[in-house]
Parts: sequence; structure tokens; C-alpha cells
Amino acid sequence: MSSAAQAASWFVLEAPESISGITVEVDLESLRSRGEKHHVLMRISYPEAQKKQNITFRSVIAELEISCENDLDIWKSVSYFQSSHAKGMPLSSENFGTAGLPKSAMKILPDKAWGTLQRGACGRTATVAP
Repeated sequence: MSSAAQAASWFVLEAPESISGITVEVDLESLRSRGEKHHVLMRISYPEAQKKQNITFRSVIAELEISCENDLDIWKSVSYFQSSHAKGMPLSSENFGTAGLPKSAMKILPDKAWGTLQRGACGRTATVAP
């Protein structure tokens, strides 16, 4: 994932002042659609260090699969970085396989940013579920 951290096409989805200092960026080159499902790679940077089990991190690069038919969005993979904007090598990575991990099981993306992603990917004016 370290090459993904250097993507030239990161687009800021949410500015830090709008969601408690969290910066959410989308790699425009990663956008893929398969029917009603859309895959996107995102970089999420936090103003303060976060902790998940025994990992302390400041940013992640994660792949999210957005379903336009229902609210069954899933995480496909996530890599944790010590520095902001996912610089350097990941501290740890998780791949959740084809089944993925339900979005609700891992709270790394603010709901406001998730809603913006879902509306953009599915061409809606409202989200399926908050």
C-alpha cells in the first residue's frame, strides 16, 4: 500500500475543520464500479493518534466497497500508518477478503464523510442509512 500513499490523484473529500480535524481523501484513480457496487481507496488522517488493539496510528489507507442497493458497505482492506497522510511504511495491514468487514464493525470513517461518499458513488441526494 505504500505506493498508494503516494497517489498523485488524492482528492480531499472532507476538510479538517468540518469533521473534528479529520482529513478524508479519495484516490480518484482507484474508483471502480461493478453493477451497484463501487470500490474506492481512501486516505484518512487524524489530528490525534488513534489506537486499535496494540497499534497507535495517525492515518490509514483503506478500501471501501459501497453498495448502492442497500447499506451493506464493507471494508476490503486497511493499512495503518504512524504519520499523517500515510507517509512511510505501514505499521500493520489487514485484508478482509472477498466477504469484507461490515462498515459498522470498524469506525475509522466519520459518518458525514461516508454519506458524502455514498451520495457521490450512487448519484443520490440522500444516503441509504446514516
